[in-house]
Amino acid sequence: MTTFINIHTLISHPSSMMNRDDSGMQKTAVFGGSVRSRISSQCLKRAIRQSDIYGEAVAEKSIRTNKFDELLDLCKEAMPETDIKLIEDVLLNMGSKVTKDKKTEIRNFDAVQPYAIGSIREAINMVNEGTELKDLKKIVQIPTIDVALSGRMDASCPPRNVEAAMSVAHSLTTHSADIEVDWFTACDDLAEQGSGHIGTTEFSSGVFYRYASINVDLLAKNVKSTVSEVTPIINTMIRCFAQVSPSAKQKVFAAYNQADFVMATHSNQPISLANAFRKPIENNGDVMENSIAALVKHYEKLTNAYELDSKAIALDLTDSAQSKQINLVNKISDIRF
Repeated sequence: MTTFINIHTLISHPSSMMNRDDSGMQKTAVFGGSVRSRISSQCLKRAIRQSDIYGEAVAEKSIRTNKFDELLDLCKEAMPETDIKLIEDVLLNMGSKVTKDKKTEIRNFDAVQPYAIGSIREAINMVNEGTELKDLKKIVQIPTIDVALSGRMDASCPPRNVEAAMSVAHSLTTHSADIEVDWFTACDDLAEQGSGHIGTTEFSSGVFYRYASINVDLLAKNVKSTVSEVTPIINTMIRCFAQVSPSAKQKVFAAYNQADFVMATHSNQPISLANAFRKPIENNGDVMENSIAALVKHYEKLTNAYELDSKAIALDLTDSAQSKQINLVNKISDIRF
C-alpha cells in the first residue's frame, strides 16, 4: 500500500503581491463562485527551492537553466582541476541539444533542464574510466532531491524522466479576494515640485490555504533510498510549506509571515481539503479562526464518511482547533510520523 504525507497550512499575508500574471496583475482564481487571490504552485516551489530552510537540508540543489556557457563557467569554478575541454564535452553529451547564436556566439541548450554539479562530476569520472561520451545520456543517475520531488521530463531521452513524488496545489485565499490598487509616485529630489514617476500596482491580503501531497514510496524510489531515509526531507518540506513565502514585491510589502495552522496527515491516498473553503469564509476579523474551524470540520467529515485511513498531527498558533481526530502539538518539529 502506498504511503502519502499530505501537508495543509493556513497562512495569513497582509498587503502583498507575491505572484503576478503576464500583465503584472495579481493572480486570481474563481472557486466556489467567488474570486480568490492565488499563488501558483510553480511560484511556491521555486521559493522553497531557493530558501535557506531547504538549502540547509539537502546536499545539493539542481541548477535549472538553458544557458550552456554560464553552466560551463560554474563547472570550471567547482572543478578547477578538471580539463575544460572534458567538462565541455560532457555537458554537450549530457544535456539537450546546444545551439550557438551566430551574432553573439552565446551557446544555449534548447530547453531549460535541471543540472547538478555532482552529477556532472560523476559523469566526468565515468568518462575517465572508459564510458563513451555518446553513452552519457543513456545513463540514469540518482536525481537531486528537488528533481525527485518535482520530477523531470526529457523528451529526447525518456529513461531520464523522473515522475514527481510531490503534488502541489495553487494556493487560494479561503475567502473572497478584495484586489486593491496602490497609486504611488517617485519624487524627483532635484525638481521643485511634482514627481519623476507615477505608477500603480495591485495588491491584496488574505488567509491562504496551501496544500501538497508527497508520495513517500515514490520519493524513496526516486532517490534509491528507504522510506526511513527520506523522512528528514519530508519533515523539511512540512517546515517549508509553513515558513517560506515567495519573494515578489517583498521589498515594498514585507509580507514575511509564517503559518498559523500547520497539519500533516499520514494516509494511503492524497487528500486535499480545499473544498472546506468552497463556500468563502466570511471576511471579518476572525478569518483565520473560522478558516481553521472549517478545515478541521471538513477533515473530520471526509475521514468519517469515507472511512479513510488517515492520521493527523497539527500545530495551531490560534489555539482554536478542537478535534479528537487531530493530535495537536506545540512545535512544528513535533509534526512527524
